[in-house]
Amino acid sequence: MSPLTSFHSRLFAPALLAGLLAAGCASSPAAIESPAPFSRETISRIEELMPGLMLGLNVPGVSVALVLDGRIAWREEYGGRRAGHAEPVVEASTMEACSMSKPLFAYAVMGLVEEGRLDLDRPLVEYLEQPYLPDEPLHRKITARMVLTHTSGFPNWREGGWRGGGPLPVFFEPGTRFQYSGEGFLYLQRVVEAITGVPLEPWMQERVLLPLGMEDSGFVWREEQSAQASAGHDDGGAWKEDRPLYTEANAAFSLYTTASDYARFQIEMMSPDRSAAHSISAEALERMLAAHSYREEEEADWGLGWGLQSTPYGLRVFHGGSNGTGFRCWNELYPRHGQGIAIMTNAPGGRALCRKLMEQLRE
Repeated sequence: MSPLTSFHSRLFAPALLAGLLAAGCASSPAAIESPAPFSRETISRIEELMPGLMLGLNVPGVSVALVLDGRIAWREEYGGRRAGHAEPVVEASTMEACSMSKPLFAYAVMGLVEEGRLDLDRPLVEYLEQPYLPDEPLHRKITARMVLTHTSGFPNWREGGWRGGGPLPVFFEPGTRFQYSGEGFLYLQRVVEAITGVPLEPWMQERVLLPLGMEDSGFVWREEQSAQASAGHDDGGAWKEDRPLYTEANAAFSLYTTASDYARFQIEMMSPDRSAAHSISAEALERMLAAHSYREEEEADWGLGWGLQSTPYGLRVFHGGSNGTGFRCWNELYPRHGQGIAIMTNAPGGRALCRKLMEQLRE
């Protein structure tokens, strides 16, 4: 579809963004013309579909939150936190948000951009006392914009994993094409930590999580949540007893959260009121929701931290997640209507569950 050279032709005009953030107000003709993706009937449809999907796909536990008219209109939890045990999934049962960590981090990064502390197009290496990769000259060209749009040239993860400290290649000229990369987000995390002088977890708590009321969320494991947290499971739905817990924050995947908490972030993304101290401006949101790169396998544009697609309901803003520890999740929002859905699951079958659920809700 759209090559890199044509991205700027698809940037949203300020007037259109105002319509998107107005959540379907009468001042936006496009909002009047497009139908809403969800309604109160969506709730009964989810309740009808969920038990069969969970059983057929070996998913022990699911949590869902639905946003209508810019607020959490409904949430529900299904199944158990650990297969073979009686404890049910409850609203405070944290699961791993996996790659849905990235949009939340991107939102906080845009706050630094607005403050003038980070330039989206300045090479990140210039913010560090020493080069991040001394033996890789191409990494000196990578900017925050390239990281957030997955055009850095990094692989998703280096061979041996990010903790191993092994060689991290740059596969192509940064900024020229899409390649999904968690390593890029880790690089930007190190730059943010250098700029702020604060580790990622406390910075994200102060910057976004606590102001949004995301009290059950964090980028590191908190032992006090263990009594209600969900376990991860394997393909057959069996409890993964040896699953590692994230005691070191990683902006790409280590967020622990709930469907309700993530819905609070969705609401912040769609709110027409940008006056709160923690909120980025409408102009910054416009930059986040503009097409900067293109992911062929999803037939989707990519903004600053989010996937973007045009639909009959208007712009669909989305991101999913998958961790090897046994969690899958999905979220999508429609700013024009002030609507969104967040789905957290505790098994690999959750990927298909989310996909099948959304397909059937759209029928």
